[in-house]
Amino acid sequence: WMIVKSNGAALTQKTETKLCLIRPDIIDVDNIMELSFPYMQPIRIELNAVDNRLSTGTLCQTKVCGDRIEGVDCGDEVAEWLSDALCINGLRLLRQKDEDQRVVRKQIENDSSIQSIALSNQAQFLLINRKSVQWLIEKVPDWNDRNQSSVDEIDFTTRLDGVVDRFRGNLIVDGPIELDEQHWNRISFDGVSLQSDGPCNRC
Repeated sequence: WMIVKSNGAALTQKTETKLCLIRPDIIDVDNIMELSFPYMQPIRIELNAVDNRLSTGTLCQTKVCGDRIEGVDCGDEVAEWLSDALCINGLRLLRQKDEDQRVVRKQIENDSSIQSIALSNQAQFLLINRKSVQWLIEKVPDWNDRNQSSVDEIDFTTRLDGVVDRFRGNLIVDGPIELDEQHWNRISFDGVSLQSDGPCNRC
């Protein structure tokens, strides 16, 4: 899913910070996606209706990180809702076609499988090491005013959490050594194993 402007370009939080206030919820039992936004009535999108548009609706093209994406417009009702919520005229909601796949550009060593990344910038998941962010804070003079009192310790923890949030990571870890994650090839937890695709270019 992605929101595009009237010129077909993708709308992102880089230019429209209020996007973070739109909350999508998938209601499996009803096969519905519900979008909510502060002080507005939620809107529901029937996923079956969107599936029907995949074969009958108008196809739209846009780009994500230079890759051409083909999607299906989700209709006027949700488009108007988005425009009202964000106060931007001409917004449309697109759903990526199932057969229109973006894949990881960098081939992982000893892995011949094709890894889909949908509409993400570089990978499906972004891992952030809190120890590395703490190291970064201590390298920036304007951020490094940490004292030893308990109050300042609490303030530093709050500041650390805020900087961690700026990276918008999916997976946040407390690694023992700063920047150690740059050398990790794979992480495993709760029976799930994830292969590293390398450092994030955006970060």
